[in-house]
Order: sequence, then C-alpha cells, then structure tokens
Amino acid sequence: MEIVILIVLGLILVLLLLLGYRLVRFILKNRIYTQIMLLLGIVALIAMLINQVFFQKMEFIPSRVYPDLYLIKNPVKDRNKLNTALTQFVLDHKNEKLAGASDSTGSAMNTEYSLRFYRYTKSWGINLFADAGTAYFIENEEDLGGFVVEELSMYSAEKLADFRVNLCANNTESYCGELTFYEDGAVSKTEVLGTITSDQALDSVKNE
Repeated sequence: MEIVILIVLGLILVLLLLLGYRLVRFILKNRIYTQIMLLLGIVALIAMLINQVFFQKMEFIPSRVYPDLYLIKNPVKDRNKLNTALTQFVLDHKNEKLAGASDSTGSAMNTEYSLRFYRYTKSWGINLFADAGTAYFIENEEDLGGFVVEELSMYSAEKLADFRVNLCANNTESYCGELTFYEDGAVSKTEVLGTITSDQALDSVKNE
C-alpha cells in the first residue's frame, strides 16, 4: 500500500513540475509578463517582511492532548527577552494552577505539576512517515510505531524550556519549582522559581 501511495505522489510531483516548467517558459517568452512577475515577487517579499516584523506576535499555543505542553509560535529573537516571557508565563500559570497550594510545604504542593515548551514548527512538505513538525502534537499524541512515526524526542533542538516541581536542594522538606532553559537541545541554565516573587524572577533573567 505504501509503495502505491509513493508512486501516485511521484506522478503528481512530476506533473506539477512539467506544468511549472511550461508556465515559466510561457512567462519568459513575454517581456511584459516577466516584468509583472518580478514586480509581484518583490511586492510579495516586502509584504512578508512587513508582516514578520510588525504584525506577527509571539503566541503560546497549548496542546489539546498534552495539558503540560505549549508550543511557542513566532518567538522573539532575543534570547533574554524570550526567557523573560517564558518565566512570566510559568509564574502566571503556576499561580493560577496552584492557587491555594503552598510553595514551601509538600502537603499542599502537587509534585506532578510540570510544563514543557517547544518552538512551534510545521512542515509544509509531503511527510508520509515523520517530521511533520511540533505542530503535530497540538491535536495528536506521540506515535511511536505506527504508519507515521512522531515523538517529541525527534524535536530536541526545538525545546525551549521545561518547568518541574522538585525537592529544594537546601531543604528536603520543601518543594521548589525549577525552570530549565534549553538551546539547541542542551541545557543553558536553570532558575529556581519557588519562594521568589515574580519581579525577582524577571530581574534574574534580565540581569543574566
């Protein structure tokens, strides 16, 4: 069945290439058409740049299948600003999620509480078996051995941060939230968000 699908897709691709080739030849034969296409291309490029710079806002997109997973769409380029935004989101989410719980005693703290952050990516190509991008996990669970193989570990380079509740290093009777930042799949730094305030957490990121 897979071979048949690949053959059909191959034929469609060849047909599209032939049509594209004929269209390009037709346009290049006419100087006016060529100039019009160049002008449209320049206008489209300028429009894309304007949209990228002025209108695309950073978004936290929650997964509908993994409550702890968030995908960051259009993340800011400056890593310190991105870390600041992630820290603030975690603090706000933690305060809302654990409202009434104690940050200093284990009796009221849910130690299973965690958050994961990945860069939003989406492949626009034809991906039959894998590599659809992290956007796949908004609507779908990990598929480790089906027709399409997709798991988060495939996208370690897109991981931005995770937040977990653990025993505090200097107090084994208390719990602290640890926010770990990642760059290119490796840990870049860890912040403890337990008893500190929101302003202190943000200042620690800004003064990095």
